[in-house]
Amino acid sequence: MLPQKHAHMVAPLSMFNKHRRIIGFTLWLACGCISSAFASTENTASKVTFVPLQHTEWLEQLGTYKPNIVVVDMWATWCASCLEEFPKIVDLHKKYKDAGVQFVSMNLDDHNDQPSLENAEKFLQKMNAEFDNFWMNENLMIAFEKLNLIGIPAVIIYDRNGDERYRLTGDDPNNQYSGKDIEKAIKELLAH
Repeated sequence: MLPQKHAHMVAPLSMFNKHRRIIGFTLWLACGCISSAFASTENTASKVTFVPLQHTEWLEQLGTYKPNIVVVDMWATWCASCLEEFPKIVDLHKKYKDAGVQFVSMNLDDHNDQPSLENAEKFLQKMNAEFDNFWMNENLMIAFEKLNLIGIPAVIIYDRNGDERYRLTGDDPNNQYSGKDIEKAIKELLAH
């Protein structure tokens, strides 16, 4: 029992406890809503895909892109100039994705080298490569032969009929391609 001189504090103290419970409940509710909002954002955020395929599957996949113009970037994590050029592909994708241009990346790291493939996937995530990303699930030398590549980086551009129209490579050290060359080819194909 409180002494008579402190009796006036009972009501305010019980009011404080009631308010503390209300404030606590409100904070708990708010935190729940905030974390739900973040969870919702994470679930709706687009994810970067990284899918293995063999050359025959690639040819089938290529056919599914018709009637789009298709820009295929051939790259690997061991290729420094590929990594340097890749952001230009991402930028071009953002610029032309609504114009009937499909961008695709084809990774040519060794299909048996799991750490390299994991690094490639992390790189794609970091670059926000929100287009189709594949890795060639074949012997590297055979993959290069089937893709008719001598080296990478390389960009192959197909017209709306699925026919190869441009092959931009770094094979000739005196004649290197750039992002401007890729965009020029895209514009020419869009004009027809």
